Amino acid sequence: MERQAVVSPSEVEVSQSEIRRRIFSMIWPATIENVLQMLVGIVATGMVGKIGAEAVAAAGLGNRISQIIWSLFSAIGTGATVLIARSFGAKDHAAAKRTAEQAMLLALGLVGIMTLAIWAQARKLLIVLFNPNAALLESAYVFLRIAVWGMPFMAIMQVVGAIMRGAGNTKTPMQIAFFVNVINVIANYVLIYGFLGSPPLGMIGAAVATVISQFVGAILALYAITRPLAVISLQLRQRIKANINEMKRILGVGIPAAFESLFWQVASIIMMGLIVTFGTHALAAHQLGLNAESLSYMPSAGFGIAATAFVGQSLGACRLDLVKRYVKEINKWGIILTIFTGGLLLFFPVPILSMLSNDVEVIELGAIYLRLMGLVQIPQLITGILNGAMRGAGDTKTPMYIGGIGLWGIRIPLSFVFSQGLGLGIVGVWLAMTLDLVIRFILTFIRYRRIKWQAVVDDMATSS
Repeated sequence: MERQAVVSPSEVEVSQSEIRRRIFSMIWPATIENVLQMLVGIVATGMVGKIGAEAVAAAGLGNRISQIIWSLFSAIGTGATVLIARSFGAKDHAAAKRTAEQAMLLALGLVGIMTLAIWAQARKLLIVLFNPNAALLESAYVFLRIAVWGMPFMAIMQVVGAIMRGAGNTKTPMQIAFFVNVINVIANYVLIYGFLGSPPLGMIGAAVATVISQFVGAILALYAITRPLAVISLQLRQRIKANINEMKRILGVGIPAAFESLFWQVASIIMMGLIVTFGTHALAAHQLGLNAESLSYMPSAGFGIAATAFVGQSLGACRLDLVKRYVKEINKWGIILTIFTGGLLLFFPVPILSMLSNDVEVIELGAIYLRLMGLVQIPQLITGILNGAMRGAGDTKTPMYIGGIGLWGIRIPLSFVFSQGLGLGIVGVWLAMTLDLVIRFILTFIRYRRIKWQAVVDDMATSS
């Protein structure tokens, strides 16, 4: 894996073409990484989908619990990315390395405890959170008890990726994602369907394939972060002492992001519990719709990552003039991409879903979801970019507050009102989701316009 130059906006004059070059040098690897993850998710879901709707639903329930754990790790990842970006902007590489070391310690300590707890209480968790029918419970239980062992490996990949993105290196995480995803597809095919005499394992094979690919990814991530020529090189063979103050700094920035993600995951569980009441086909249509939507959303996520890194680096270098220029340019190119990807959801939902399932009822129902989501892809994109910019400025609370308002004030209550009160069923849930995304965009835009950037720099100087 080659070394990628650190992108740090510190020159006196920076041309618009140079800003564009820097943005694309960061965005294209992050976008390709997200596209790779999206494609593998679609391929894996499609393979499981060929087994049946119950297999898709069971994997969806198991993965939902894993995603709750990732929401907690977002505290470490977001905190590390923001602080490392600031340190690189200020050219303080020693501080960046210190943050990276403490982020790794935090992640490894937490993930061990969580993995064992989920493995031991998998059945109870599924019952308490989703209360599925007996057949679905058993399938989800088997899937989760296997998939949970990939959590430590995924945690390593996530934290290493966050460290590198903060330093401006999105190419190495992309390269790791490429190898992981190739292995995931091959392992899924071999283990789900059987190959050269090996028995077909079905849904169990999908879970095992995920763990295998995550293990390989963790090995590659550790290699990348310990190379002497890496932008940030950690000596993990040497004992790293816990630095409580640095851990507090990481969590101080990252915890609001974790709560934002946790709000999302808890809300998703409530929503999933509601969706389950509409039957297996509705649940499968929702799950396949989410995976297909990533065709549009995941490529755009790279723009939010770039906003966090460039705003953090610009503020670390005390370059307020660059902040708005970076955000404006990132928004422009993000919208151009999303017009295309969102258009695919809006105009070609049936062909997309036909690649994931043979069930006509699931495809027709899921097409409604994709058309609705296609309408709000651009507002969702801009919300993500502006949230990324605010996180780069150290304001992780505003995205948390707005996310909480959207989920708990709009999405959840209106989902029940539309689906049950008005009798719209699963479509009522999707209408509430659409309205949530629009209102969240409006609130985020208003808040971003009110930021006082000089005050942000003054606060950074006081807290450092």
